[in-house]
Amino acid sequence: MKITCNVVQDMLPLVAEDLASGDTVMLVGEHIKNCPDCKDEYNELKKSKTDFKYEDDLEAAPIRDISRKLKKRRMYTGVLTGLIISLFLVLVFDKTTKAIPLSFNEAIESTRVEDEKLFIKFKEDVSNYDIVSTKGENINYEIMAWKTSLSKFIKNESKTTVIDIENGKSTLVYYISQGDELDKIIYGDNPYSNGGVLTLPRLAMNFYVTAMGLILLVSSVLLFLFRKKSKINKAFTIISFFSGSYILSHLVILGLRGSTHHILRDLAFVGITTILIFSLSILIRYKEKYIS
Repeated sequence: MKITCNVVQDMLPLVAEDLASGDTVMLVGEHIKNCPDCKDEYNELKKSKTDFKYEDDLEAAPIRDISRKLKKRRMYTGVLTGLIISLFLVLVFDKTTKAIPLSFNEAIESTRVEDEKLFIKFKEDVSNYDIVSTKGENINYEIMAWKTSLSKFIKNESKTTVIDIENGKSTLVYYISQGDELDKIIYGDNPYSNGGVLTLPRLAMNFYVTAMGLILLVSSVLLFLFRKKSKINKAFTIISFFSGSYILSHLVILGLRGSTHHILRDLAFVGITTILIFSLSILIRYKEKYIS
């Protein structure tokens, strides 16, 4: 395409200041290859901005522009792929290590008291266990045990734990069923007149996801109301994406029920999954910004 020197010289300041598009740079470059006057004008403009090092700077500009865009696209693709792989690995790790509750008979092989110590031996099916103690005038120990999906592939060694029975204090050790069965008293006098107690799972995760649902609802309404104000719109878009990512992560990790006996573990997995899904959402939503 032929253009006049007047048109080129109008565009030269933009090209010299690196403010022109790649197409404009290429068009001007083609012209000044055969026009010494315009090339001299371009060189003068470049010298006024910075030291001019190479005469073929302008001819190389389109290539540099394309190279820069390709580099940004490769980086974008690499980050996107890394996030997807990380999300997949986190979900696989969560599913394979998620606690499968064991009843008292499934978990405990034997118990014995010796020298003011309570010895509890777990069966080989037990992948891990947890002991929580509360101390006051009386001392209570709560024990949970579970297996995982990997248990069928990995043989576990029998585990034994020891609990000190302090003199002068009433000690109660009981096993939390994590199911529909009543908790089992392992050591101590049963303090329950009705025969036992059932420890219910914690519901805090449901409170968190409900709060995120309310945040998503409010931010969506505000997003609609301020849709013509770009800065406010972007802020509420990010809030909506984050709250939506949390809700999706909650459903993926905990399902519809959301109750759990292992709140710290599940909260950690929900948090990590939320960050990964949120990052993916932002990258996809603002793709043009990152690759242009």
